Amino acid sequence: MLKELQVKNFAIIDDVKIKFGKGLNILTGETGAGKTLIIEAINLLIGERADVDLIRDGSDDLMVQGYFDFKDNPEVLNYLLSQNLLQKDDVSDDIVITRELTRVGRNRTFINGIFTQVGNLKKIGELFLDIHGQHDHQYLLDHRTHIEILDRFGSERISPVKKEYSLKLEVYLKSKEDFLRLKELKDIREEKLKDLNYRYEEIKNLDIKENEEEILENEVRVLKNYEKIYKLASEGKKILEGEDANSQSIIDKFAVLGKNIEELAEIDNKFNKFRSQIVSVSDLIGEINHYLNDYLADFNFSTERLDSIQERLFKLTEIRRKYNLDLKSINIHAEKLKEEIDSFENLDSEIEKKRILYYEARNVLIEKGLALSELRKEIMLDLKNKVTDELADLGFKSVSFLPEHKFIKDDNVSDDGIEIKEEKIRFTRNGIDDIEFLISLNTGEIERPLRKIASGGEISRIMLALKSVIGSVDNITTMIFDEIDAGIGGAVSLIVGEKLYKISEYCQVIAITHLAQIACFSDIHYFIDKFTDGKRTKIKIKKLDPGSKIKEISRMMSGLEESDISVKHAEELLDKCNTIKCDLTGRKIKIEN
Repeated sequence: MLKELQVKNFAIIDDVKIKFGKGLNILTGETGAGKTLIIEAINLLIGERADVDLIRDGSDDLMVQGYFDFKDNPEVLNYLLSQNLLQKDDVSDDIVITRELTRVGRNRTFINGIFTQVGNLKKIGELFLDIHGQHDHQYLLDHRTHIEILDRFGSERISPVKKEYSLKLEVYLKSKEDFLRLKELKDIREEKLKDLNYRYEEIKNLDIKENEEEILENEVRVLKNYEKIYKLASEGKKILEGEDANSQSIIDKFAVLGKNIEELAEIDNKFNKFRSQIVSVSDLIGEINHYLNDYLADFNFSTERLDSIQERLFKLTEIRRKYNLDLKSINIHAEKLKEEIDSFENLDSEIEKKRILYYEARNVLIEKGLALSELRKEIMLDLKNKVTDELADLGFKSVSFLPEHKFIKDDNVSDDGIEIKEEKIRFTRNGIDDIEFLISLNTGEIERPLRKIASGGEISRIMLALKSVIGSVDNITTMIFDEIDAGIGGAVSLIVGEKLYKISEYCQVIAITHLAQIACFSDIHYFIDKFTDGKRTKIKIKKLDPGSKIKEISRMMSGLEESDISVKHAEELLDKCNTIKCDLTGRKIKIEN
């Protein structure tokens, strides 16, 4: 239940607060006074899109804040607990939802001061609030929405069956995709195999070795620098071994140096630290000398070898560019090509396996689709009876309301769907059913689609009947009606007011109306007025006491300044409404006892 709403810098609203209560809350005022802005502000608290154009001129931001009591709606509380937006100790307190928007487009949402996503507001709104906007008549006239209304009415029984159908539909679609993909491959198998074999042989014939490219590139550098390498290695050998037989080599000198260090260390132990180092350096020099001798002995230059390596590197570069992979990945790619080739060779058996899985999934889906369809037919009877009763309460004396069931036909020639009575029925995300509400408003007339026979006022009452039925079964604790009185008047408006009052006995109702016959049923009545303070246009909201309520009902009935006659008529209307309310309350007490 919405207990309090505060709106700041929203369109022409500067800063207003309004406290709602249980029962029927009515908002009235002249056309253009800003009544619908209150509904638009509430919409922001249930996750509707926030546009910067809504920010009041001259302000940098807007704020909408609502205080809610969800003690009677455990689904909302459980959702808030699951999202860590509420602690178990706080479930008895009011829930505060805040929405802020700045001119630069910064959109912030809070629940009990905790920053959260707008998506959470949408989910919460679905669990407690139903809003009938000024364009919902068109929603009802589109028969594609009727299956949603039916499923919502029977959600307790339909939801688990519909969920099972949806899961099986996903399995079916996946198995169908796999089966058709392999069938398509069969049609192009020969061409595809030829291409796969060509690419596989191309890679395998190259016989790419591990680190081959790096090794070959190093060998190319060596061959291209043959003269320089030979010169440097020879010079190094001479330095180590000496220029000729008569000159002393570094090896010999280091041998003498090592012997001298040994003798010095025996005399003065300060030289001990050099003994192992001299040995290491001497070993290193010997190792370098040995390597240079072997290197020069084996070293030779071959133009043919250089050309061969460069040709090999060119092929490796080409294969890398072709597949856009490194050489290691190319070998892995070849293994995958081989697996694909093998799978093509076993394609017929794979197709048969996928075909079996596909038809198994299809048969299961048919079973689930038919089960969902039969359940909907059962729910339709219950909906028919309840809506007919509600319509009778709303002044339809000879009404016949009939939810019509059809299967969704599939005009495409395919293996999909079900064949029932020689007609092809299509699978959809919502099942195999097409539901449309038909109605007859006069005795002897056959039922026809709503869009063909119902006037604006009749659609308002039909929508109210549906809202009343659905609201009583899906845990909705707040219902909002923005001008449900469109197209109605006279005695019918009194009936609509009575119905809103009946709904408000089990659910908080907030309604905007221009009709006195509806407003007089209010438990709480607010008057919204637009005024100018000399500089800016603003709105003010006044909670009406009994005397003020009489004056407002008088204004709504006559449209003129209050007079003794209009006030008397208003008092008579209020007395009549109070009598109806007392009768309804007394009847409710008798039923409960």
